[in-house]
Amino acid sequence: MATAKGKPVYVIFGTDEFLRDHQKAEITAEVLGQADRHLCLSRHGGSVELATVLDDLRTPPFVGERRLVIVDEADDFISTNRKGLEQYLAKPSHTGTLLLMAKSLPSGTRLAKLVAAIGLKVNCSPPEPAGMLKFLHKQARSLDRQLDGPAADLMMQWLGSDLARARSELEKLALYTEGRAKITLADVSAVVVATAGVSPWALSGALAAGDAGVALVALDGLLTQPGEEFRVAGLIGWHLRRLLKAKYMQAAGQSNEHVFRTLKIGRAGQDSFRRLLKRRSLKQVCGDFRQLIRVDLAMKTGRDPKAALQWLVVALCK
Repeated sequence: MATAKGKPVYVIFGTDEFLRDHQKAEITAEVLGQADRHLCLSRHGGSVELATVLDDLRTPPFVGERRLVIVDEADDFISTNRKGLEQYLAKPSHTGTLLLMAKSLPSGTRLAKLVAAIGLKVNCSPPEPAGMLKFLHKQARSLDRQLDGPAADLMMQWLGSDLARARSELEKLALYTEGRAKITLADVSAVVVATAGVSPWALSGALAAGDAGVALVALDGLLTQPGEEFRVAGLIGWHLRRLLKAKYMQAAGQSNEHVFRTLKIGRAGQDSFRRLLKRRSLKQVCGDFRQLIRVDLAMKTGRDPKAALQWLVVALCK
């Protein structure tokens, strides 16, 4: 039997359910090792009495080295029993581990300081963009795949900070790329947004070609449910960043062929992208970014998101 280890207390806080579930599983494995969960683990809801939790923590485990006591939805439990928890953590059980699942844990409180001193606080808030990018690459490596830079960028823009869906999509990509080590931009285009019914390439391709009619049809197909408008805005931002990078490369004297290689634009998309580079000046592309920022702000302050994106798409096709 593997030797269990663990701290007297853990607090998992934050709102990302994927991270919360993952961290809970890791802590359970760390504390209990191979011990029988039925005999060494207790779970309670947030309305549980403190006395019940403390009795569980002080009851020696039947087998194994430690007993794990989990309180789910623990925010109200913490608020109601803060003083009692502080008193317990000043002299915790030698064989019991408390795991509190909360949405928040203010760092300035005495309880939070006690947890930090003898246990562990685990922040499960949705990651910032840099953290999301790191997560994508790490999850790809866990599936024995290397995620190409542009592919990771598109996934991040399309999925936002949805870690559960990102993991699910990477698992599908791993199956799709069986026999290959690298996940490419084309793979992400083919697999990740297949469930949306319309490929993002339909929209980005229409924007590159300057075809407003096709772009509007593609946009309509991508806006399948509330919240998708921000992912579409992210996709348009990704398209504009690629274009801006290409314009700066051109201004530095780089050839179109070098631009295509750097941005990993395949032969099928090179003609439309070449025409796009001719159609939009560097000044216009910078203006396009300002338009995108205005639309994003409008969507966040009550304007009809579909109408705002339709206006933007038409403007980018001129």
